[in-house]
Amino acid sequence: MQKSSTWTRIALAIMILLCSVPSAAQTVPPQDSPAKIFDDAKGEFFKTIENLLLRHPRRNDLTGDEALRIYNAKADIPYLFEGVMLLAYQKDEPRFAEWLRKGDAESLKMFRQEFIDLAKEYAARFVGSLFRQSNSLEFEMALPHNRGKGRLELVLQTLGYNAKNDPPDVPLEKRFTNKIGPEFYNQWTVAALNATRAQQVSRGAGVIVAVIDSGIDPYNSLFNDRLLPGFTFVQRTQAPWQDDPVSANTVDWGWHGTVVASELMLVAPDCRILPIRMLDGDTMNDPVYPYWMYEYLAASIFYAVHHGAHIVQISAAVPSSEPVVWQAVRYAFNHNVVVSTSAGNISRWQWGLDPAQKLYRSFDHEVLLVGGVEHKHGKYMPWWGTLPGPQITVGVPAADMYMIAPIYANDMKDSFGSGTSLASPLVSGVVALMRSAAPPSDKLLAQPGAYVRLVTETLKNTARLDILGLTDPNDIVGHGLVDAYAAVERIQQTLPALGKAR
Repeated sequence: MQKSSTWTRIALAIMILLCSVPSAAQTVPPQDSPAKIFDDAKGEFFKTIENLLLRHPRRNDLTGDEALRIYNAKADIPYLFEGVMLLAYQKDEPRFAEWLRKGDAESLKMFRQEFIDLAKEYAARFVGSLFRQSNSLEFEMALPHNRGKGRLELVLQTLGYNAKNDPPDVPLEKRFTNKIGPEFYNQWTVAALNATRAQQVSRGAGVIVAVIDSGIDPYNSLFNDRLLPGFTFVQRTQAPWQDDPVSANTVDWGWHGTVVASELMLVAPDCRILPIRMLDGDTMNDPVYPYWMYEYLAASIFYAVHHGAHIVQISAAVPSSEPVVWQAVRYAFNHNVVVSTSAGNISRWQWGLDPAQKLYRSFDHEVLLVGGVEHKHGKYMPWWGTLPGPQITVGVPAADMYMIAPIYANDMKDSFGSGTSLASPLVSGVVALMRSAAPPSDKLLAQPGAYVRLVTETLKNTARLDILGLTDPNDIVGHGLVDAYAAVERIQQTLPALGKAR
């Protein structure tokens, strides 16, 4: 099929369609309702995609088959609008929810205008995502889940179209029966963080930590009575404000979210986890066309803040250069929700990847950027696998750590692993101990970013460089190895003093 003839056919079809539809002035719309607004926004979404592609300067990068499928997307790409708008909706979800709650004509009018404008905006973002490639295109295209696929299919893959969403086959009698061995509780991480002493003061009770990842094992004894009803962004089929059969299906088929959450439990065993599934840990990883990965991340942060999280745990790169991520992180910061993120790893040497391609700019003070520490020859030292960066806040164990795997993962068992993905949840755990031991006042929380700044400064000022053989902060461990007990003790001393000063 020739591309030029394909686009000519599409243009003619659109012209005929537009000419055959009565104008708004000729028709009187029926009584507004959320369902009608949703349908109207859906029509505007697909119409905007068609119009933008017709005049896009890179439209010929698409094959003829891809162009036709996008033109017929309303029928040929099921639930595209529903999935995209679920992400778009999260930023202003409280405002939308209030309009829906009121349900009067004026509220629905505001809802209609905002939601349809949002649909048009995200139609443009979808078109743009078709042409936004990763810097390491050759590497990503070589991965098994990306190999041999076309541009459109790869974009849809990042939107979860190939994700596994099945419930695990775990009989009732097998749930919560796995034993957590002494290797987990007695690993070197606990002593390095001075966590045992800190846990004599606080174990994280009353603190909610949102774990934004690939999900979590809901039947693991480590998490028994510690999980709140979670949320998945993967493969939703309803309007954003409606219940969906898969809404609370946060089962982890990629194992990453489960092992991350296990390290959080090691430090703060009494905190509550809000699991948010933003990817599947497999087909949505290492995307060739990466835009939607950042939309998922941003939407997950907004969701966490709106649903009561005190801490947001993200074991992934959180670049400040991505506008959607920047907005979400700033939103969490202004609401005094602490965001703990991992620095990233220098890995996959065998592929010949340039580490400079993985470098990204984090945030100046809005997130905790966590680097790695290893235990070698009886000493603590910066872990060589950490992706270095000038904005790293502190360091914690990241190498040879014991982690708990999903009980239904046939190809993986509880074992040792390394990576800053395992480091960041340790810091989330320490922050949970701090907040539980010294709950911030409403007055402090009313000041945008004040509590986040306090937590950050407390961690930095109580971290130890001397134990790492260092005298100055560096780009791997920041201000030093976190001392959980010292941080808890310091914030207990600081918060009452702040109250008196005011």
